[in-house]
Amino acid sequence: MALKIRDVMSEEPITLKPTATLREAAITLADESVGGCPVVDDRGRILGMLSEVDILEALKTQHKELRMLMPPEITFGISFVEIIKEREALAAFKEVENRLVQDIMTKEIHAVGPDESVERAIRLMVQHKIHRIPVVEGDKIVGIVTRGDVLRGFFRQVGQPRYQGVL
Repeated sequence: MALKIRDVMSEEPITLKPTATLREAAITLADESVGGCPVVDDRGRILGMLSEVDILEALKTQHKELRMLMPPEITFGISFVEIIKEREALAAFKEVENRLVQDIMTKEIHAVGPDESVERAIRLMVQHKIHRIPVVEGDKIVGIVTRGDVLRGFFRQVGQPRYQGVL
């Protein structure tokens, strides 16, 4: 029997509103120990996905000095440069923390249905280099499936005997 998305997905995923700030989003992702989540409207319809990578990309594009630090580490020592890098990162975050999730979320959504095969989710994850896929029924989100969910599902299935009653 093929493993279905509903067998491995997490129900009631953490979600964000499109009008949440990046500060709120970063806190939510950190507090919930997730690397990303769906962005949904008030009716539960999925609008996009937001990941830690999206937030880091916003920082990188906002604050180009993060990539052009001077002076060289040899002159002033690594600890001095690390302090400067941390200050630059904090300054960059201050500049983007009030931007809205809808401005930086990934709008191209790769979703699966709960009755689709796990193999389809794996293909999407590999093909698009993504770590999580929303599970939708109609236009509403009903769960999320991550790479970890897929692996745990397969290991649970492998651990179960295929032929019951046969020794």
